[in-house]
Amino acid sequence: MSIRKRFIVIAVAVGMMSLVSCGEETESSSASEVTTVAETTSEEVTEAETVEETTEEETEPETEAETEEETVSEEDEHILTNAELLSLINNTFGMVSDGTFETDLQVAKDWDIVDGDAETDPEAEITAEFLISASMRATGIVTGENSMDEIIDCAVEKGVIESTDLSAIDLSKAVDIVNNAYYAWTHQEFDTEINVELADGVIDLNGVISADECEIDGNTIKIPSDFAEKITGGTVFIVPDDTPDGTAYMADTVTDNGDGTITIKIEKGHGYIS
Repeated sequence: MSIRKRFIVIAVAVGMMSLVSCGEETESSSASEVTTVAETTSEEVTEAETVEETTEEETEPETEAETEEETVSEEDEHILTNAELLSLINNTFGMVSDGTFETDLQVAKDWDIVDGDAETDPEAEITAEFLISASMRATGIVTGENSMDEIIDCAVEKGVIESTDLSAIDLSKAVDIVNNAYYAWTHQEFDTEINVELADGVIDLNGVISADECEIDGNTIKIPSDFAEKITGGTVFIVPDDTPDGTAYMADTVTDNGDGTITIKIEKGHGYIS
């Protein structure tokens, strides 16, 4: 073989070896790139999973808080049963009971909180009518003889409820209404009337003579002589003055002044008998 041909063969062989080498490097490089992409993707997935886990952990307390709020809300919206209402009224107004529904109902009947022939389902939820009627009758301000309309009007007047519209009453606020009724009961204003029955022999000049016709000077009183025969020593008499019912005195001596008046001397120690 000539020298020139040998050089050509050698050159071709070297070129083929270079191509093979380049192919290996290219494949290796591609594999490296694939591996890098795979690793990156794996890291991104891991980070995504971590974010999801963190988000779930952060939302768990909110879920528990929501559960607590729901529980509190359900408690706030609890509507009493008839048995629970009667027990509440008995305890609030200080009535004696052994805590059983039968006793609470009997106490309520004894105190005119419910009618004596009332049939009450202990497990049934209260109605607005039963709540207002029982609460107001417990105060004694109204009784079973009053109509429901009268009881409702009284409840509004005493501030137990705000409106006569019973459909607007929130039955879950029954405890507040009972407490309002208790307040009305403990803050009643009574019109006190005192009926005084005078003893035999006492002469009451109120409405008979005016305060201007009665002159009080120390231990003497001057009045018209029309009563000279009725008032003598030892007589208790009442004359009008600046007090609502006048003032009672006991006469010691009586003197006719001859001018249409008499002067009554008050017995010592008996200036104010009433």
